[in-house]
Amino acid sequence: MSKTENMVETTNYTLPKDISVSTSFRMLWDAWKDEVAQSGKPAEQYTPSAQLIKRFSLRNQNGEYLVTGFLQTTPGFTTESLTQLGGHCVKYNDTTYSFGMPLRSLASFVNLPGIVYIEASSPVQPR
Repeated sequence: MSKTENMVETTNYTLPKDISVSTSFRMLWDAWKDEVAQSGKPAEQYTPSAQLIKRFSLRNQNGEYLVTGFLQTTPGFTTESLTQLGGHCVKYNDTTYSFGMPLRSLASFVNLPGIVYIEASSPVQPR
């Protein structure tokens, strides 16, 4: 997204067709891209609303909001590619990881090679 004196140009954030995502991640993605567009700022400079933070349990860590969840991957996935974007992950088996990714890197994250499925964490609701 770039801004000029009289015009704001938005980036078209679309999920890659070759990965599957959970309903919770799709809802997060849609809400995030709507908020980024409304903010008029690049995704790297955008701050999520209190509603988005609460709804998707975004964690503030060192001034950055993190999206957390689980990944299913192929052998082409490298943890280094995720950490280069500021994220972290824990490997559970050959194809399953938990992750934390800064919201500012979300658009790059979904395009990392080797990711085939993303699931966003959901808040626990006491009964």
